[in-house]
Amino acid sequence: MVGSDDRGLVAITGANGTIGYASTALVLQQGYSVRCVVRTGDAINTLQSGPSLQEFASRIEYAIVPDNTVAGAYDSALEGARYVIHVAGVWPTPADKHPDNDIYLPFVKSMENILAAAKKSGTVRRIVFTQAGAAMVHPDEGDRYGTAMDEALNESTPVQSGLLSITPPLISPHHAYCAAKAQCMVRLKELRASGTAPFSIVQIVPGTVMGPSELVSTKSRARKKMDRMARAILFNEPKPRYLFGFVHVEDCARVHVEALDEAKVAEKDLPDWFIAAASSDKAKNGDQVWKEAGDLIIRTFKEEVANGMFIVGRDNKPINMPYYADSTLTETLLLSGDRIRGLNECITEVAAWYKDLAE
Repeated sequence: MVGSDDRGLVAITGANGTIGYASTALVLQQGYSVRCVVRTGDAINTLQSGPSLQEFASRIEYAIVPDNTVAGAYDSALEGARYVIHVAGVWPTPADKHPDNDIYLPFVKSMENILAAAKKSGTVRRIVFTQAGAAMVHPDEGDRYGTAMDEALNESTPVQSGLLSITPPLISPHHAYCAAKAQCMVRLKELRASGTAPFSIVQIVPGTVMGPSELVSTKSRARKKMDRMARAILFNEPKPRYLFGFVHVEDCARVHVEALDEAKVAEKDLPDWFIAAASSDKAKNGDQVWKEAGDLIIRTFKEEVANGMFIVGRDNKPINMPYYADSTLTETLLLSGDRIRGLNECITEVAAWYKDLAE
C-alpha cells in the first residue's frame, strides 16, 4: 500500500480515542499511511465516519486487537510498519475497574507486546509512547499535594521512585494507574539507554487534552466526551483530582506526529520524555489559573451563563495541582518554536463548540 512518495506506514493504537484520532488525521495530512489499531469493529465504523479521514481512505488500513495483554497481540498489527504511536490505554475510572486486570496489566503487557512486535517486524524504526503525569505523584500521598504549582514538570522531572515497587495485587485503580505508568516509563528509559533496541523510543507526557471533536454531533454527547477540566469549569461538575497542565488536542497530536521525524530529532537528542502541555506562568498558582479561566467564560459567554447553559465552576479547581508545565524543549525541538495552547484558549474553543451544538 505504501507508495514511493509515502513517508511510511504508521501503526496507531487507540486510533479512535481523543489523541489517537487527532494523530491519525495529522499523519495522513503529512503524507504517511496509517494502520488504525482498535479493539472492535464498531471503532472502525467510528473512524470511517470521520470527515478528516475520508479523503485519505486509500491510505488507511485497520487492525483489530481485542486483548492487548495476550502475547503476540500486536504482531500482525505492526507488520510492515515503519513507525508506531502507542496511545491505547485505560482510564482509572469508573471505580468498578479491577486494579490489576483492567488497569495495571493492560498498560504493562501492552508495552511489552508493542516492543516485541516491533522487534519481530524488522521494519519499525521509531515508537512514540503516550505516558502520563500520574507517574510523578504517589497515590499514598492522598490529596496533600496542594495547588501551589511550584514544582517543574519538564523533560527531566523523574517518576516517583516509590511507584516502582508497587505491584499486584493493587489496592485501588489509582495505585494501578500511577504504578503502571511509572514502571513503563522507567522500563522504556532503561531500554533506550541500553542501546539494544533496534528502534528509537520517544515518550510523551501530555497535560489534560482539550478541544472539540468532529466525531461528536450532539450536545449530550459533547458533554459526555468533554474532558473533566472543561466540565468542571463549564458545568461546575465535581472537581478533578489531579492536574498536570493543559494542551489543545491538535497540539498534542502534533507533538506525537512530529516526534516520528527522525531527521527532526535524532535518537541521540531525544530527552527522557517530552512534555505536551502549555508552559505555565510561574507567577500564578492553581487558584489564579482556574479563576482566570472561569472569569473568561463569564465575560465571553454572558448570555449562555445567564440562561444556564454554562454554570461556571470558577472556584471548582482540581484538588492537586503541584506542577507548573515547562514545554520549552518540546516546542523548540518538535514544534519549530510554536507555542502550545493553554487553558484559556482551549476552554473558550470548547465552550463555543458546545454552544454551537446546543443551538
